[in-house]
Parts: sequence; C-alpha cells; structure tokens
Amino acid sequence: MVQRTANLLGVLAVLVNDDLSSPSSLPALAGSTARAMLNAIGQYPDSSIEVLREAVALSHPAAVRAVAGLVDAGLVEKKAGSDKRSVALVLTPAGRREASRLRTARGRLLERIVGRLGDDERAVFEDLLIKILWNETRDASHAMQLCRLCDDKPCLKAGCPVECRKQGMPVPGRSAS
Repeated sequence: MVQRTANLLGVLAVLVNDDLSSPSSLPALAGSTARAMLNAIGQYPDSSIEVLREAVALSHPAAVRAVAGLVDAGLVEKKAGSDKRSVALVLTPAGRREASRLRTARGRLLERIVGRLGDDERAVFEDLLIKILWNETRDASHAMQLCRLCDDKPCLKAGCPVECRKQGMPVPGRSAS
C-alpha cells in the first residue's frame, strides 16, 4: 500500500503535469513532447536531433517527426550540422518567443504552488527537493530528461542537484534566495 506522503506527491505531480499540458494556441505545441523538444532546442542550440532526442527520451523517428512539426510551424530552423549527415537545430525568433512564453507560464504555475509556503517551509521543501532529485538522477541522459522543461538559469546559478549528480559532484546546498 502506498503511504500517504507518496500518494500526495503523486497528486501534486498530476496537478503540475495537467496544468503544464493545458492546450496551446499553436497546434504544433499541442503535446508535451513538442513543448519539451522546443525547450530542449532552446537549452542546447545547434545540437543534433540525436542529442535532443535523448533529452526528451524519444526514439529517433519520433524525434524527427517532432522536429518536422516544429520546423513546419516556423518555430525551429535546421542548419548544417557537424558532419554531412547531421543537422543542427536552432529556434527561430518565433520559436524563442514561444519557448519564453512556455517557460514563463511554467514559472508562474510553480511559483504559485510554492508561494503558498512560508519562508521556513519553503527552505525545508527546497532541501527535500534537492535531496530527492540528487538521489534519483541516474545518469547524464536521465539528467537531460529531468530538466527538459527547466528554466535552467536559477538552478545552475545555485547548484542544480540534477547537474551535480550527473557530474559526480556532492549534493549542493540551498540557494540564497
């Protein structure tokens, strides 16, 4: 039987996932896979489909289809890759605007949720999240998958537990903010 704490965590995960999966005004971003791919291309500009498919845990054919939809929607551009067989992917200006809009909406949702906590509760919650995420990150590929929707600037500045685990570094401390 699942303990109450684990069950409540599952409910919170569903709440966040459902709110992040709300319909988009752009048909190309109707699914969470396309949104994750758009954000990953923004995080790893000039990367190949192979690198990005790993970041969002897709098969190569599924990643090619996802990228084709983003290209057709004018959100992503293909450039010459590091060799003749590969392409490098970058966001177009419209893609950068849409990725920023998605990150902002995600940030508002998450800030609303943690905003219900007092300062002391927030500090404890952050400590717990750091511990859980550091321990649950399996490898570099998994780290990319976990952070595929992140706004990585605040986390990397403070010491991202997923990134630290990936690099074999110790558990980071809490941020100063």
